[in-house]
Amino acid sequence: MRIHVIPTPFYGANCYVISPRSEGSAPVQSLVVDPSFGARDKIREALEEDNAYVGAVLATHGHADHVWDCAEIASWAPDGPAPVWIPSPDVYRLDDPASYVSLPLPEEVNVPWVKPALIKECPVDTLEYVRGVYLRMVPAPGHTEGSALFLGASELTVFWNGTRALDTEVVVPWALSGDVIFAGSVGRTDMPGGDETQMRHSLRTLANVIDPQTILFPGHSVATTMGDELESNAYLRRARSIG
Repeated sequence: MRIHVIPTPFYGANCYVISPRSEGSAPVQSLVVDPSFGARDKIREALEEDNAYVGAVLATHGHADHVWDCAEIASWAPDGPAPVWIPSPDVYRLDDPASYVSLPLPEEVNVPWVKPALIKECPVDTLEYVRGVYLRMVPAPGHTEGSALFLGASELTVFWNGTRALDTEVVVPWALSGDVIFAGSVGRTDMPGGDETQMRHSLRTLANVIDPQTILFPGHSVATTMGDELESNAYLRRARSIG
């Protein structure tokens, strides 16, 4: 699997382009995750590098900095708008995502919100989002009602902002952790739909069910591993200890 990490100017949110390795000259489908404003050119570059086209879009949750360009990126699919997948409890946020955050939009966000044409609810199960890309959703409410992790396992080639950052020769567990778990921190719970108690319960559950070897690709900042966070993330350690 090839994963391109694209930091964006919209609150520093990370966008991801995930493509199975291409075999031969036939293009492959890519899954574009959390397409924030300001990533379009980098997304196009990643697709070209992977000999790929947009097959689906996935939002880890419904905050504006993670969904702003969903409709635009979905429109790049060759056969009409690609589906935009989002956890069911956050579907309502796609009506007007800017109204559900307590922060003003950055001045750089100079295009209006467009609601995606084809919205689908993520199943609480393993799904092949595009050909060859299987992810299992693990609900983790607290940051928003629909926040979730998406778990995968594969060989990995990872690019960070265009630079090759990681190659594995064996299958490794990995996860898109959205705004649930970051390197050294967790998602805030003081915005509309956030719930500190739910977040604590989610973190406790994740601490018990996620393989410590899992590489976490978060919604902001750098990648980490579940094992590192279990050792050093004060929020995760506290949730694990008090339940």
